[in-house]
Amino acid sequence: MLFLCHTYIVLLNVFYPHKVWNLKILSLRVTMIQYLVCCTQLLGVARDVEILRKISTNRLTLRLQSDLLEILKQNAHRKDLTLNAMISNILHKNVAYDETVNVLPNMIIPHDLFFSIVSKIPESDMGDVVKEGPRIVKKHFDILGLQYKIDHVIYNYFVMLAKYCNWFEFSHKVSGNNYRLVFCTGNNPKWSIFVQQYIHAILESLKIIISNESHHAGVVVFEFSHKEYI
Repeated sequence: MLFLCHTYIVLLNVFYPHKVWNLKILSLRVTMIQYLVCCTQLLGVARDVEILRKISTNRLTLRLQSDLLEILKQNAHRKDLTLNAMISNILHKNVAYDETVNVLPNMIIPHDLFFSIVSKIPESDMGDVVKEGPRIVKKHFDILGLQYKIDHVIYNYFVMLAKYCNWFEFSHKVSGNNYRLVFCTGNNPKWSIFVQQYIHAILESLKIIISNESHHAGVVVFEFSHKEYI
């Protein structure tokens, strides 16, 4: 009780320095529950103030064509975003794409055409194609200045392929040294096999021993334990 009183007074003095607070008066007027509520609220305010201090933004005036502005407003409304958040998301996506995915030349082609090309690759030749995966990622990381390690591969390659290239939907869980990677590849069986072999080749090049690998209805799962040694 005494500790809570002192904590309460300290916080009040921080946020209201012009007032004088007396422990005896407060202890007579405020119950223990009220102290807890007040302390929680003030600590929350302090936390919010700290967050505000860490986040830095800048005001920028943009001149946009009327038709473009209207499109942005419609998209923002459809996604339940403010216009500012919508513009920020678009800028962030384009900058992130240029700084990560597009550091190597990329060709954008329709999915149907791409899947058609993949489906025509004989399974005997698919192994030779997926073997290029590790070489491509290593070259990619050399340009970005990243080490070829599993955590970097997850966040700077798998996530980017999912987010910007639409190869698959990707989710992962890391608990200590245990990893679980899930790739939702869609309904094209040949494409699912290609993705499975492509990811397998990358993990194998990282000297990872896969404990469980499954493929069912377009969902590819890899599970393994791995520890990076310095």
